Amino acid sequence: MSSLSLSERLEILADAAKYDASCASSGTAKRHSRDGKGLGSTQGMGICHAYAPDGRCISLLKILLTNHCIFDCHYCVNRKSSNVRRARFTSKEVVDLTLNFYRRNYIEGLFLSSGIVKSSSHTMEQMIEVARSLREDHGFRGYIHLKTIPEADPELVERAGLWADRVSINVELPTETGLAKLAPDKDGKQIEGVIARIGDAIAESRDARKRFRHAPRFAPAGQSTQMIVGADEANDSQIIERASHLYNRFQLRRIYYSAFSPIPDASAVLPLKRPPLIREHRLYQSDWLVRFYV
Repeated sequence: MSSLSLSERLEILADAAKYDASCASSGTAKRHSRDGKGLGSTQGMGICHAYAPDGRCISLLKILLTNHCIFDCHYCVNRKSSNVRRARFTSKEVVDLTLNFYRRNYIEGLFLSSGIVKSSSHTMEQMIEVARSLREDHGFRGYIHLKTIPEADPELVERAGLWADRVSINVELPTETGLAKLAPDKDGKQIEGVIARIGDAIAESRDARKRFRHAPRFAPAGQSTQMIVGADEANDSQIIERASHLYNRFQLRRIYYSAFSPIPDASAVLPLKRPPLIREHRLYQSDWLVRFYV
């Protein structure tokens, strides 16, 4: 049992989640509780699109299940070798926090990510249980975004889409070279394979609902991904080329670009300072052109 209080763990795990940019809440199915059933909404006064000055959506309770991690990605503040305070929630605690924050009108949904503890599949099971419990046990009809773990059992990753409005899997870095250098525990081909399976499941669900009205929804807000900008040597042209490939092949809803931030006890292979914010903005402008005109 953790010696840290709930508020201390919330402070640690909310702060640890700030590096993930892919938490916009648009595009999901319309749900409400005006019929007296369930709790929450994804329309009207439901999901509020509140954005920080750098463009990140801040309307969701955005936390990690845990910042313990068995991986040692150089750019990650929560990597195995990092000297940071560690904390962990149980699935029930995340459920209770989400409901309590919602009832106080602080948030309109949940964005849940996690470090990897014990194993990828074990962690994915805990995250899925949060979404399942919110939906089934508490009738929660608000927005849920799960950051899935590509190294987990494929069936678990696909189950996430049955409870979440949106799922996302980070491709992490724009190039295979950068991924091999900075995240040796991750496999770019495996990540793309999971994105492809999720994309197929989304397409199959949409097709089924055209023929069968009550067919289950699967990630109705689609899937997204994120690339870290400035941690490796990839230039803007390479980043946009990779983005174009991902959009064309997998029909992602969005790709987010997160400027690398220097972290404590940083590896010597990382840059000493973050790239200028204008670079991140320029990539978003180029991304818009790729999505709508290429």
